[in-house]
Amino acid sequence: MVRQKCSGIRRSYLGGTRIIYPSNKSEVQMPIKNKDDNNKYLVQSWVTNVDGVKAPFIITPPIYKMEANSQALLHIVFSGDKAALPQDRESLFVANVKSVSAMPAELKDKNTLQFAMKVQLKLFWRPSNLKEVDALSAWEDLQFSRQSSQLIAKNSTPFYISLLDITVGGKPVTPISNDSIPSAVSMMIPPFGEQHFSIPAGATGKVSWSAVNDYGAATGKKQQQL
Repeated sequence: MVRQKCSGIRRSYLGGTRIIYPSNKSEVQMPIKNKDDNNKYLVQSWVTNVDGVKAPFIITPPIYKMEANSQALLHIVFSGDKAALPQDRESLFVANVKSVSAMPAELKDKNTLQFAMKVQLKLFWRPSNLKEVDALSAWEDLQFSRQSSQLIAKNSTPFYISLLDITVGGKPVTPISNDSIPSAVSMMIPPFGEQHFSIPAGATGKVSWSAVNDYGAATGKKQQQL
């Protein structure tokens, strides 16, 4: 008989949903905690672009064994050329964290499938001339327009804006994805860019939206007449 054992991030917790990396810092830290009282976990971490290509960051330690009921800090260091990144806006990367628990002794001699779990956190490279206070209010500066059955969100700020909820006339709208927009970032409006959303039939009235701030918390709501 083959037994399946699903383990990993469900018991290993990351301290946040996003990472802000100011360009004038030598490193940033990513806390991780194992809340499992019985199992150890092997944790592997790395950074990629949004399309999955390895990015110029080093996470140390890249592989880490977490004891039961323990916590640790992973260190993220930019290893590339800072001048190669835009200086007037944020750049987006993805921190990948994969974990798998140690095989329990009672299962070592069994036919067991053990699955690793992976989570991804958005990593924002922020030029030092961009201020946190402006980042926290950037979501309020979104401008919306309607073209037929599409809602267009325009971002005039140098920050990525992560939408949490968006409706037209109280009806949810959905992002229109294409090959150039990975699904992982479809609810984000890039710096000085735009995103298109599909408006449900019959939806009219104001657009209402909220976003996720630097700390991973929800902002308030704001409305605009279309």
